[in-house]
Amino acid sequence: MARIAAVGDLHIRGEIPQDLVERLTGLHESADILVVTGDITNSGRLIEAEAAAELLALAGLPILAVMGNHDRRCLRRKAFHAILGTAGVEMLDGQARVLAFGGERIGFAGISGSGGGFWPDEGPDAVHNRAAQRLAVRARREAARLERALDLLTPHEVDHTVVITHFAPTIATLGREPIVKYWLLGNCELGRVIDRYPVDLVLHGHAHLGNPVGYTTNGVLVRNVAQYVTGGVVIHQLDRAQSQKSSAAPDAWGAYERLA
Repeated sequence: MARIAAVGDLHIRGEIPQDLVERLTGLHESADILVVTGDITNSGRLIEAEAAAELLALAGLPILAVMGNHDRRCLRRKAFHAILGTAGVEMLDGQARVLAFGGERIGFAGISGSGGGFWPDEGPDAVHNRAAQRLAVRARREAARLERALDLLTPHEVDHTVVITHFAPTIATLGREPIVKYWLLGNCELGRVIDRYPVDLVLHGHAHLGNPVGYTTNGVLVRNVAQYVTGGVVIHQLDRAQSQKSSAAPDAWGAYERLA
């Protein structure tokens, strides 16, 4: 059984909140890996990245992360990534990684993602304008990059496949977010790609007013792990016997546990 700790939307401003220190300290005793679903910093400043690195190092775990829209404000991406790398954070931006925990091989595919809306797959679309059209182009580009990352996992014998993104692939985890903001919170192109692959779990953040659990159109489990939604770090337990690859029902798959 593999244990994935996950959190998103830390929005570190330079000073580390004590409650986050308490949640991450000693996390290695409860989990095998930490996934951070973007918006690690509030403004993408390097001083914020330094504080975030100091915080994330407390977990004592391998860490995979993606950039959030706030992180992307940084003009010095290489320096941003290098600072987080001092804490063992590996940023995924269209890449895939295979890691082994507890005798099980987990394939991770990560991108930041983008907004763009969910029409016609799910619910109402955004108001049509030039900005929305440009965002739709980006949505398709990011979806294509996710597809390439998942293709990289295809030759590997993995027990589970996990997608990490900042933006939502479905409206199912948008909860109380206003419908007029859906086009800023995610897009259906991501969900279409995910549904074409044997993905077991999707982790995302960004939707602060969302809900923690949802599914793609074809029933892939999606977790919104923004700390404003979950109240902190959560742990997902992956059991080979319950993988969707073995045709388990989505709602019987795995376990979802909140950490104090």
